[in-house]
Amino acid sequence: MDKLMSLFRKISLFLIIVLLSGCASHAVRPLPRAVRDYNIPTIAILDFENKANFPYRWNLGQGIRDRLVDELVNSRRYTVLNRADIQDVIRELEMQNSPKFRREGRLDKGRLKNVKYLIKGAVTDFSHVAGGGISGFVRNFGMGTSGQMAVVSVTLYVTDVETGEVVVSKSFSDSVWAGEVDFAATYKKVTFGANSFYKTPLGEATTNVIRKCIRSISETIVREKWYPSVVKVVGDTLIFSGGVDRAVEVGSVWTAHEQGEILVDPQTGNELGRLPGRNMGKVEVVQVEDYFSHARILEGDFSPGQILQRVPEEKPVKEVSEESPAI
Repeated sequence: MDKLMSLFRKISLFLIIVLLSGCASHAVRPLPRAVRDYNIPTIAILDFENKANFPYRWNLGQGIRDRLVDELVNSRRYTVLNRADIQDVIRELEMQNSPKFRREGRLDKGRLKNVKYLIKGAVTDFSHVAGGGISGFVRNFGMGTSGQMAVVSVTLYVTDVETGEVVVSKSFSDSVWAGEVDFAATYKKVTFGANSFYKTPLGEATTNVIRKCIRSISETIVREKWYPSVVKVVGDTLIFSGGVDRAVEVGSVWTAHEQGEILVDPQTGNELGRLPGRNMGKVEVVQVEDYFSHARILEGDFSPGQILQRVPEEKPVKEVSEESPAI
């Protein structure tokens, strides 16, 4: 019995240590290296229209949309908002401010995020077609086999909400060799979006088309460089945005700059860019939190809103030996 109690205490102590070590670590992971230097755009995905003639009652538009949302969220390149159920959210906020509900836990109004880009589209093809691919290759050698290709096509639209400009309008298609599969036997009992679906030829083609859509979205809207900005100045220290999430490092040195003047085309009203701002000083990071960092002021005058740029580390210069090489 004593041995059993001793074993129980050891196991309990081990579990406590594991839990404490988990609590001590940061809950936030750094953004992927390809993402952390860019602004994260806020987007909303609207329903995709189904224009494909598919024999089963699959909601292709919603299915493609849901898969696109999943992939965009998992990429950590975007803040993805739900506009499909926004009226339900607004009604809930209005109910919370009714005198019939308690004040405790009431959410603040005016905190819903604004969308920078709206994304929508249409499923234009979702089928098996005869010929092509491997079957065509085989027929060229006189072999009378036939086959099918699974084809998925999607038209994608991305609109800049601020200007109303359609910045992406492209069609994407992909085909996967399906061979001599029985269409009804393959898809009749499969649910769109299930793991079993993505193992089918149409599922593989869907995955490839979604990846093409995401690549096009990223190339178009993930392009604005991100810079941390001064949040608060406290004596000889300051706090600026960006921490573990942006892979800010203790000991790194940053220069602060005023926001430069925005250049606007007088004929079109389009923003052309921004002039460099005046250098206001230099700081060194002393502590990094999840989403912000503390820095010691080395020199200069600081105020909230100034942007920071990291000073590149100087690489040590290798000393060249003056000794003559051996002959």
